[in-house]
Amino acid sequence: MEDLLAHPAIQGGIAPFVAALILSLVFLRVNLLAGFILVAGFAIMVMMSTGFSFSPLTSTRKLSLCVLLIPVIAFLLHFSVKNSEHILKISYGLIALAIVWILWPVIMRHSFAEVLIPVVGYIIYAAWMMSMFVRMSELPGITAGTSAFATCMTIGGVALIGASALLGQMGIAFGSAAAAFLLVQLLFQRDDLAGITFTMTSGLMTALLLPAAIVYAKVPWVVLPIVALIPLIAMYPFEDERLIWRNTISLLAIIALPAGLALYLTWKSAGALLL
Repeated sequence: MEDLLAHPAIQGGIAPFVAALILSLVFLRVNLLAGFILVAGFAIMVMMSTGFSFSPLTSTRKLSLCVLLIPVIAFLLHFSVKNSEHILKISYGLIALAIVWILWPVIMRHSFAEVLIPVVGYIIYAAWMMSMFVRMSELPGITAGTSAFATCMTIGGVALIGASALLGQMGIAFGSAAAAFLLVQLLFQRDDLAGITFTMTSGLMTALLLPAAIVYAKVPWVVLPIVALIPLIAMYPFEDERLIWRNTISLLAIIALPAGLALYLTWKSAGALLL
């Protein structure tokens, strides 16, 4: 039994999916808590793999801490900041600080001139991803669910190919939790608004994980703009939003193109898949 629970597929995929599925059913009508559903799936993976030790505070542990805290921040912002544009501005500041904090061990080893362009690029990418997801809080739930699932699975896949098992597991775990949320939306034909906790949590995860994979693994820079296309594609305005099964399948089929390209380019750059 211990060997089964220690398997990466259980820790990174099945366990987060089951935990998020149960919570998605429990909180089916409370979209404000959807971000906590994602974090629960992610937390299961952390608990089963590395545990909740934050000492020493490595870059991956910093990333985990950010993900665990962001739905709480989003929940508080929902009640204190009514204007979504103001929430977005606050998100930009938070995401820039988080990027620098997570990448600081690498930044401090190089000169200012060497790190300026890459770090600015990561911050622009992160701001774009957060912007896309925060705007999805006022769109049907399948938009955010599909985007979170596809983006995190893609980032998890390129991280695995780029030889970072832990970052890959993080992305796949988060993507599995998003898949559980999306499945419940589809099964119950509920296409309510995604909610700010779901979208901010998804935005932060996708914003931080890919730059970390580029810096700490062998993921090429070119993957950054390709992955950034996924949430944009997910915002496609369907004529009949009631056909949520057909719309979701259509979105995933279109998203498969940039996702596949990102995986292929990483494989060409880094080599064989990490097993």
